[in-house]
Amino acid sequence: MIGIDLGTTNSLVAVFENGHPRVLANELGEELTPSVVAAAEDGRILVGRAAKDRLIVDPGSGMACFKRDMGTAARYRFGGKDWNPVTCSAMILAEMKRIAEMQLGSAVTEAVITVPAYFHDQQRQATVEAAKIAGLKVERIINEPTAAALAYGYRNPEQETQVLVFDLGGGTFDVTLLEIFDGVVEVKSSAGESRLGGEDYTDALCAWLEKKHAWSPERSQAGNWRQRVEVAKRMLAVHELTRVSVNGSLVDVTRDDFKDATASITARLRPVVTRCMRDAGIAASDLNDVLLVGGASRMSAVHEFIHDQLKRIATAKLDPDRVVALGAAVQAGLCANDAAVGDIVLTDVCPHTLGIEMAKEGGSGRPESGFFAPIIDRNTTVPVSRSRVFNTMHPQQDIVEVEVFQGEARMTKDNQKIGQVAVNGLRHVPGQKHPGEIDIRFSYDMNGILEVEVTVLSSGQKKRLVIEQRPGSLSKREIEEAIARMQPLKLHPRDLLPNRARLERANRVYAELVGHARDHLDSLTNQFEAALESQDPHLIKPSAAVLDSFLRSYFEHEGERQPGSADA
Repeated sequence: MIGIDLGTTNSLVAVFENGHPRVLANELGEELTPSVVAAAEDGRILVGRAAKDRLIVDPGSGMACFKRDMGTAARYRFGGKDWNPVTCSAMILAEMKRIAEMQLGSAVTEAVITVPAYFHDQQRQATVEAAKIAGLKVERIINEPTAAALAYGYRNPEQETQVLVFDLGGGTFDVTLLEIFDGVVEVKSSAGESRLGGEDYTDALCAWLEKKHAWSPERSQAGNWRQRVEVAKRMLAVHELTRVSVNGSLVDVTRDDFKDATASITARLRPVVTRCMRDAGIAASDLNDVLLVGGASRMSAVHEFIHDQLKRIATAKLDPDRVVALGAAVQAGLCANDAAVGDIVLTDVCPHTLGIEMAKEGGSGRPESGFFAPIIDRNTTVPVSRSRVFNTMHPQQDIVEVEVFQGEARMTKDNQKIGQVAVNGLRHVPGQKHPGEIDIRFSYDMNGILEVEVTVLSSGQKKRLVIEQRPGSLSKREIEEAIARMQPLKLHPRDLLPNRARLERANRVYAELVGHARDHLDSLTNQFEAALESQDPHLIKPSAAVLDSFLRSYFEHEGERQPGSADA
């Protein structure tokens, strides 16, 4: 089993063997393979370094940066054939497979493949489809920053630390906050943008130079011109000044010039970092390290941004270009139950909010549809199970079409639809309990399996929909086993014995108290009940602790010892 970092600019393949991950090189001794596909003059299809060189000479002969189009209907035409992002990605994955088989001397059929943390379901499915075309079964899709943290945690298993993984690649940007302790790599939150990366910095510098020198390259020169600017960008990562040939003249470009030219791109990093930190509830002062991932993270403008935003100096303890591939190999070792990684535990989060479409009563009194009703919030630790109760809009409505979406927008038209299931038998009957009510439960696990269970409360009728992040990668039996493992999660927190006991104790004490003390207990109980309804352990635990503290004080005052409370 191999680990593949399928990148926007470059791709790498790695393997976990003899207790360590290592990146595999091609015949040229190069570990980074350009993610480029092109057609030679004789019509032969080129992949990697040869394709990149061909594209510089003839920009219309192939395609690069197609990873940004994954999950879309984008189409390309070169070499006399029609291409799309999936078929282009399949060529790169097939090249990774070929390199691995050449180096390992045996057939390779299984892989762990990394994707940006903020890739939505369709983009992940497109990646799995590309792997299938390349002859690879995807054992696991893992988020790029999580893979980087896994490589980091593997090398420092005993270190207790909170790390911000700052992953700026050629075309995507992800930030993930993790806690590493006792061999556990726990993802706290992730945020990102799937169309922001080093390529945008190159484009911005190109535009700045063209505007400053009132020049625009001919189409035949475009490939060479962009390559010169790309080289200049990389030179500025290590030097204060470099020179670029613009319209036949050498011109100086400084780091300050680059910072000014790309200021609007750097500004797009800020809200992503802020959202990740806010979702995790962690301040910059709480961080122990900022781990740089992705070749674009080497830019001085990025280092300055991190220092200004987080008041820290970012580190590159592992090679930013290779750390994701190394982490993918560690994950492959985990999947293969390699003894060398047996003590590592990885927890992850749901990268996007999951919910359904619902209707609300509008200002005219008529229902307006298209609103997003979240059920599992983004950055909730998985596996997880959450439920909400919904009502039909009219007493005679018999059927509900439950449409499942992922995303963060208020309206479903701006989110991604990932499935739907129809439920009937909802028409009101006189004397019926729970008329027109349905309980919708989402259960989500580490394999990317989302189980949607819809229960008609009046009859107990259930409908179930299973949505796979990687369709076809798991057998029917494996899916059933995964769903069975999620069964214990489906018990609502209010029905757990410790919480029921806690509420009973509170009710008993309430009856004994009067005045301000009674009002205070009522307020604490209401807060705890609201936390239970949220089904969020991060809200339930502190609320339970406050209520327990009050109850403990009462029992101690009355001379009655309260049993130790269990965790909510």
